[in-house]
Amino acid sequence: MHKKKHKGRIAMNYDTMNTIGSDEAGVGDYFGPMTVCAAYVPKDKVALLKELGVRDSKNLSNSTVRKIAGDIIHIVPYSLVILDNPSYNEKIDQGWNIVKLKAVLHDHCIRNVHEKMRDDWKEALEAIVIDQFTSENAYQKYVPHPFREDLIYQETKAESKSIAVACASILARSKYLEQMENLNRNLKAEVPRGASNKTDVFAAKLAKKHGLEYLDAITKKHFKSRQKVIDLMNSKNHG
Repeated sequence: MHKKKHKGRIAMNYDTMNTIGSDEAGVGDYFGPMTVCAAYVPKDKVALLKELGVRDSKNLSNSTVRKIAGDIIHIVPYSLVILDNPSYNEKIDQGWNIVKLKAVLHDHCIRNVHEKMRDDWKEALEAIVIDQFTSENAYQKYVPHPFREDLIYQETKAESKSIAVACASILARSKYLEQMENLNRNLKAEVPRGASNKTDVFAAKLAKKHGLEYLDAITKKHFKSRQKVIDLMNSKNHG
């Protein structure tokens, strides 16, 4: 894998290259699934995607993310995986950590999107950019034979450096938002995002009403929030 740590490394201009980008959403949220996406952007589509407003999704509102996602899917091939809470929790229970989960799912989506690409696009592929979440050694530990290892670049803040990663990020976030809207409808409530005291209080009310098992089926069990929920339930039960 490319050694990116040397000081002498030239900053890559991915938007002048035919690039697969991958990113994920929902990882820092106690409620809801984790979504991972890879998208292929040939360099001749970059200008169009920029015109449609594709950029670092952290700077975009939820409604804009959903709107742009609706455009992206008609322009570039992509592969998206939703790891629902029961599957996520099962992997963690089996001893997987979050880095292994991300690495395996990123590699899976990258391979999948490559399968969907036209033959001439496959031949023209110049870079695979992953929003960096771990060291290269750890990535290789969990994915011993990554797809096209010779083309992989891990980048911090990759969404702002590659339009392909920005596309993947918008698609992953849009799908995560859709899943959360389904959850809101099912619970008839606005589920708080992230992991905070507000989330814990909301989760404790749910668990008190429906039981902890019910809560576990719609949350990431290994979060510290779970113990806080149990503590809140106990303090209320004894209060």
